[in-house]
Amino acid sequence: MPVRVKLKISSKTGKEIITSAYVNSGYETDKPELLLPVRLAVELGLWKNVKEDYARTPIGMGKVYKVDEKLKVEVITEDKRSKLVNVNVTISEFEDEVLIGDYLASELGIAVEDFKEGIWRFRDEPLNRLRKPEKPQHWR
Repeated sequence: MPVRVKLKISSKTGKEIITSAYVNSGYETDKPELLLPVRLAVELGLWKNVKEDYARTPIGMGKVYKVDEKLKVEVITEDKRSKLVNVNVTISEFEDEVLIGDYLASELGIAVEDFKEGIWRFRDEPLNRLRKPEKPQHWR
């Protein structure tokens, strides 16, 4: 089971959505970036001023959409929250889950302890404070 965390996403307009997000170390970026499915982007009011772009995916080049507006995100658990991070947004017509890339995972303080089991912790927590993954949330 992959590492999934509960993520609170906030837009400039004050719209907030809490969803699970898949931590994908293979989603490499050079700045904090969040990949959103179209349906979630619509709910956040982001599906207006988008710019078409292309990105390398595991199966080749694919069309994505870039958004000028930045969002604020934080990981939330029953007993702790990460710091709030401003993120760039990419929208995909093909993904149905929210994806957290390598850079953003680092900014949010996520430490993966076991990829197969989806076990993680916050980097500033003791090594024995292990957290289970969230259930997937699909935005079809």
